[in-house]
Formats: sequence, C-alpha cells, structure tokens
Amino acid sequence: MTGVGGDAAALFERYRTPPPPDATDSDRALAEAAERGRVAVVPDGVEVVSYLWRPDGGSTRPPVLLVHGWGSRATHLGAIVKTLNRAGRTCLAFDAPAHGDSPGAVTSMPQVIRCMRAVVAMYGPVDTVVRHSFGGMAAALAFADRPEPGGALTAGALALIAAPSTIDSMTRRFLLAEGLPLDRMDALYRVLTIDFGYDAADFDLVRVADRLPSRLLIAHDEGDLEVPIADAERLTAARPDAEFVRTDRFGHLRILFARPVLAALARLVRS
Repeated sequence: MTGVGGDAAALFERYRTPPPPDATDSDRALAEAAERGRVAVVPDGVEVVSYLWRPDGGSTRPPVLLVHGWGSRATHLGAIVKTLNRAGRTCLAFDAPAHGDSPGAVTSMPQVIRCMRAVVAMYGPVDTVVRHSFGGMAAALAFADRPEPGGALTAGALALIAAPSTIDSMTRRFLLAEGLPLDRMDALYRVLTIDFGYDAADFDLVRVADRLPSRLLIAHDEGDLEVPIADAERLTAARPDAEFVRTDRFGHLRILFARPVLAALARLVRS
C-alpha cells in the first residue's frame, strides 16, 4: 500500500484482521460429519476449506450455500445445517480466508465474494443462499456486479440473518471495539479507495436491492448490539416483498438458534 499514511494503513490492517474463532466439541463433530474439500480461489492465490453436509437419503436438489460471519467459521452454523438437512436439503459451506480451518491472516468482503464464486464454480449451482452477519452483506453484494466485478451469483432465494446493510455499521462496530473515535471512519475509507480501489458507497445493500432474489428472507433481533435492527428495517423498506422475521431476546449470535428463524429457513428451502 502506498497512497495513505502509515497510521491509517496500519489501522486498516487491523480492520481486515478477524479474531480467531473458537472451536467447540460440537464444531469438531460437525466438521467430521462433513465431506471436506479445498477450493482454490485463483485470483487470490489461496485455498479455502469447504464442507458438504448431505441429508439422510440424499437430495436431488442443488445445495444450499451457507456463509458464516466475521470472526466465525462454517460449523458455527450447525443449527441451520441440521434444520436444512432435516428438510431434505444438502448444505454447502466454507471457511473464509483467515477463518476456521482456512489459512490466512486477513480477509475482506470482496475476497469473500470471490470465494463464493469459486465454491459455486467447483460444486455447481445453488438454489438458495443463507448468510449471517458480515457473510450476509457479502452474499447480497455477490448478486450484483459491484463492488467486485465479475459474474454475479445466481439463486432463487436468499436469507440474510443479522446482516448489516451498509459498510458504516461494520466500521462503527470495529472502531467502538478498538476504543477509537468514529471520525476515524473517513481515514479507513480513504485507504479502501486509494489503496484498494473500492468505493465505500458501493457496500450498500439498498443500492442492489433490486438485484437480490425474488424470494428474500430477512431476520434480525431487536437486541442486536453489533448490527442494529435499523439496518434490516432499511433493507426491508427497499424490498417490502421480503419476509421479515423480527426476534427479541436472541441478540447477534443466538439468533442462529432461534426457532422462528430456523422455521422460516425450512419454509424457504422447501418452497
């Protein structure tokens, strides 16, 4: 990186460095139950670990693609895997770079978009995409031709769980966690533009709302302290045809185990 001062560049490196995710006995058991593979993401020169969970009796339908959140791993979506397997669906997932069992120290939303494309290119088409948090925003942007150019992701249904609708939500969360003032946001965005060639305004789900699948599920918790529910309400206003599952008492992570959300996902993949 050459265009921005050292302090801002160093802050941006922290911004794109995820915390190490934990791995419980349940995570390890779920990983062992999967058909594991490695997918080369050619533009980045990296390989990501992939997982395929098939239902009892198999399935003739394309798999459901799952994408985990920031600082997480594919096996953290275990409740969703079990729910969709019971619904007769195969689940396909991967650990993003620097997450789970995939190598690397840093990652970014454009890189996760490239990983999704590589996984689908290797395993074949998917008909439903389910994403959590940071992964939700990356998935939604993958259906458009920005911020990462190339072939857009295609699927008939999309579920966004606790997903931010703008990059500002993620940046605000990072700065608060670092104990830094919110006015440092501008410095991070200058690095994003000058050194990486991306416009922060392109990381906005409302701008691509018309490109999202016709069957759209949005789930968010009133008490989410990491991504405010206002992000979900903003996207729902742009897509009033979406099913909006509003929960309370679950927060940002436990929403992945919430019965109303799991039931809505089962309906989505059966339709």
